[in-house]
Amino acid sequence: MKPLFLFVRPPRPLWPFNGPSTAFWPPLAFASLAAALRDSVPEMRVAILDAPALAMGWNSLAQQLRQMQPDYVAIGEEAVSCVEGLRIAKLAKQLGARVIAGGCFFSHVASQVLATGLIDVVVHGEGERTIVELARALQSRDAKALRNVRGISFLEGEEVVFTGWRELIADLDELPFPAYDLLPMKKYGGRSRNHERMATIELGRGCSNGCEFCILWRQMGRLHDERPVPCLRVKSAERLLEEARILMDRFQRRYLAWVDPCFNADPQAAAQFADLMLKEDRRIGQSAWVRADHLLRDDASGALGVCVESGWNEAYLGLERLERSELGQLHKGNLHGEAERALQTLDRKYPKVVTVGSFIYGFPWETPESVRWLFRRAKRLPLDVLFFIPLTPLPGTPYWRPEMWDPTGERFRSFDFLPRVGLGGSLAELSKEIVKGYLFCWPAERVRRTLRGLLARDGRRRRITRQILWRGAPLLLSGILERSQGNRGGMLYPTWYES
Repeated sequence: MKPLFLFVRPPRPLWPFNGPSTAFWPPLAFASLAAALRDSVPEMRVAILDAPALAMGWNSLAQQLRQMQPDYVAIGEEAVSCVEGLRIAKLAKQLGARVIAGGCFFSHVASQVLATGLIDVVVHGEGERTIVELARALQSRDAKALRNVRGISFLEGEEVVFTGWRELIADLDELPFPAYDLLPMKKYGGRSRNHERMATIELGRGCSNGCEFCILWRQMGRLHDERPVPCLRVKSAERLLEEARILMDRFQRRYLAWVDPCFNADPQAAAQFADLMLKEDRRIGQSAWVRADHLLRDDASGALGVCVESGWNEAYLGLERLERSELGQLHKGNLHGEAERALQTLDRKYPKVVTVGSFIYGFPWETPESVRWLFRRAKRLPLDVLFFIPLTPLPGTPYWRPEMWDPTGERFRSFDFLPRVGLGGSLAELSKEIVKGYLFCWPAERVRRTLRGLLARDGRRRRITRQILWRGAPLLLSGILERSQGNRGGMLYPTWYES
């Protein structure tokens, strides 16, 4: 029988603001990597096991792996789910499988995670070409073959061998279409009313900006003097249209969640895709992360209107700060009040678009007074949903330090982007101010936006407003009472987690 290469997303907790039906988006990276492997290495069987989508707990997953007996297991966890990544790696090793890890977290802690003995190979950066060469090298049984695969790290004795950076794929249209057929597509958003029958899709890769705290642009960045620099690549509108056709027609998807760090970084790509969709009389709900100054640009050119007409109805904006000096320190753009003007434009001209904004707190210069000021000013913005995220020292960013590594992964439970009131330290004091602000700071604009959401004619906007209030209440209550769940923080563990 052909050897089995299995991509696995293990059971994991839920972020508290997501509903059970949309807590776990389709793992687009796995689908893309699996498609490349299936097309280029026919002597292997390729499969994806998405345990959270199937509500499959650890006991069931262990039984499933024993039945499947994979030869290779590939994982790609975020920092907050490092524990689950290491747990599935240990399970796979016990079954005799070779374990490959990649993604934004493992690729930046390669030497540390290889030292655990649970991971055999770490893949760095873009993986479609690397995974094909790696699979062939592993199959060859040649001990020296791994050294010829660019873009990986592995142990040779006690030495960590890094084979060097791989060039980015210049033309993304050359990629095979993601292997959606290997995913349980009917499970994603199947019971959701706000993101019904959702699918993930990418307009391109990389970003045009290099925000100091962000890991995403580094993952798909271009190397210059051995350092990543921002590099944006986009797919053609024709290629994107074909992906949308597959998702809508073959898999009956009704909502597209764009995974790009900045959906509107390119001034033409999104509108060109939307225009082709409209020519076929296709409209589908869409969400995306966008940049405020590009929204103003696209409103002036007409590109924004075309995107909204094609169904784009949920805008995520990483606003982070409001002071020009602080934005500059973070290598952010939008230094001239673009954020407020963009939000006012969306509010006035595109009222169907739900706006979600995020701010970061916990920088070295932060004080409780500055956090209170930031909260009050942010709540006066015309935003439907607003999140305050503690500064998180993700590996690969300047805030990470090697001594932060924890081989059990438990420390990374706190990397959940939620206020951390019960763990002590200065960040806990700042988080307490955020919790108090949510409960007691109600400027006129916040009251108006909340009432507008609760009483809106648009049922989707009403549901989103109610759900944010309802799901945030337990987190805020535990915060104001200074209760802590230890390292588990505010993440929710579903009843099937260990089943």
